[in-house]
Amino acid sequence: MSGIDLHKQKHIFGSIFVLANKFQAVIDREFAVFDITTKQWLLTAVIEEFFDAPPTIKEVSHIMGSSHQNVKQIALKLEKKGFLELNKDKDDRRATRLRLTDKNYEFWKEHQVNSTAFLQELFKDCDEEELNGMYKGVLKLAMKLEEFE
Repeated sequence: MSGIDLHKQKHIFGSIFVLANKFQAVIDREFAVFDITTKQWLLTAVIEEFFDAPPTIKEVSHIMGSSHQNVKQIALKLEKKGFLELNKDKDDRRATRLRLTDKNYEFWKEHQVNSTAFLQELFKDCDEEELNGMYKGVLKLAMKLEEFE
């Protein structure tokens, strides 16, 4: 591992933060019409992609890398918009479960074409090998970050 270019490591590390900020700015601008923020979109995407049953706020906050309070505030805003329901867990009344609503699914189904077009445009200059490399790299970084927690 000592032979790996430290300059590249620093560049990748810093670029992740720059890209995250740029992604957020672009998505916030695009979703402003729908009164949805990037963080609200991310919360719905995490629930959709990572859970088969309604997760708790704690479970979602772990995946998002955000605090319980931040996730709860985002969830409350989505609840007001009708995209999410917050329900007390049947077995543990201290836990709150998050359930995506039909309105949420209908909204994202209507906008799936735009989402797909955005992703295709974003990655159109990447070949399969580059995509596979990024995919593997992101997974490895995520796993390593899990070790730090």
